Amino acid sequence: MGRHSTTGMRAGALATAAILAPVVGCGDGTGGGGAGGGGESGGSITVLMEDISYTDNIAEMLPEFEEQTGIEVNIETVPYSDQAGRILQEFAQQSSYFDVVFTDNVYGSGYFDSSFIQDLTPYAEANAEFVSLDEFYEPYLAPMTTDDGAVYGLPIYGESTFLMYRTDLFDEYGIDGPPETTEELLDAARTVQEGSGGDVVGITMRGAPGIQSVYPWAGMLRSFGGDFFDEDGVIAIDSPEAVEATEFWSELLREYGPSGAANFDWEQNRVAFTQGGAAMTVDATANGPFNEDPEASTVAGNVGYAAIPYAPGMEPGENTNNSLNVHALYLSSFSENPEAAYAFMSWASSEEVQSNAVATTEAVGVTLRSVLTGEAYAEKYGAFQEAVLSQLETGNVAYLPSGQDANTIIVETGQALSTVLSGQMDAESALRQAAANIARQTGA
Repeated sequence: MGRHSTTGMRAGALATAAILAPVVGCGDGTGGGGAGGGGESGGSITVLMEDISYTDNIAEMLPEFEEQTGIEVNIETVPYSDQAGRILQEFAQQSSYFDVVFTDNVYGSGYFDSSFIQDLTPYAEANAEFVSLDEFYEPYLAPMTTDDGAVYGLPIYGESTFLMYRTDLFDEYGIDGPPETTEELLDAARTVQEGSGGDVVGITMRGAPGIQSVYPWAGMLRSFGGDFFDEDGVIAIDSPEAVEATEFWSELLREYGPSGAANFDWEQNRVAFTQGGAAMTVDATANGPFNEDPEASTVAGNVGYAAIPYAPGMEPGENTNNSLNVHALYLSSFSENPEAAYAFMSWASSEEVQSNAVATTEAVGVTLRSVLTGEAYAEKYGAFQEAVLSQLETGNVAYLPSGQDANTIIVETGQALSTVLSGQMDAESALRQAAANIARQTGA
């Protein structure tokens, strides 16, 4: 995920979440409040937000909403790495302190399964003053929509993943277009690194433990035909496909990645690429603006964007190797002012707010169809708009595990990857051990 989504997560927060996630909430996910109309009930609400530019945009525009509705909104922000533990602590206590929380769909589905958050469709039907559900770009609303039609989150921003590569270096070293297979990816990394005498490494990716490494690795897992679970729902991170993917991933980073890649998080990886240190990277679509910012990037104007390569013989299917991760606002089942809370949620995801985000921030992941495909977006993000839309359309909602066991799976898998990348264990042994740990803790 981008900057803070699966981008800023740490194993500590995930471990906390893993401990708290099984705590059962109340009721059936509809909470104690019924759907109200108009958002004119006044009062005050408290919202927990991610510490990101989208939140800054909402906070700057908030006085307009408060004046219009009479609702006082208190926004608290925390780093993403601390967010999961904080939210689950409140939910586990059935606390009404936070009326709304903002986090990604990996957690959101677990919150809904535990009845910690509400179905929003009654509120959306009663109050379409700021936004209606059919205005959202469908791929972004899908992760918060159940099979029976419940919608439990309003998307604020989302992302997929893609391959970013240096077009100038590819031209210089005679590489004909972006690699389409993992073999071509490895060859391209080798060609640039050897051709530059090691001045530019072949590829950079996140390698830090936990979600940081799991996020890009999950694309490789699927490139080789693997998945987190088999057809029977049994954990499958030690499958032959997963082992092969891990061997490829670790070879790629050890042989053609930057020094210290085993500790790279999203920001360190982004800097390594934008400062010209690597020929390629695989990361979130949210990275696009940072690549193209001439004041901060030495590679602006020389970056190409393409789909993540598949292993030879593999073809894209439903099990695509590009992510679809969405960060949304969720309405607490314990809120004492749910109508006002929903009014804020719908305003914060409205066209007015999202259009301002595009104008003033790095808002690649806006979620309304009208904004995402609008002229202002195209003018600002034309270098990669087509690639972003293409990846979103094929994005894999199940790219990462979700639900109540997601935290345990990500923590254990990330730890295994760390031991492989450091050379402490081979891929087969590390993944077998992680799979056993996950099965013991979750029964998966």
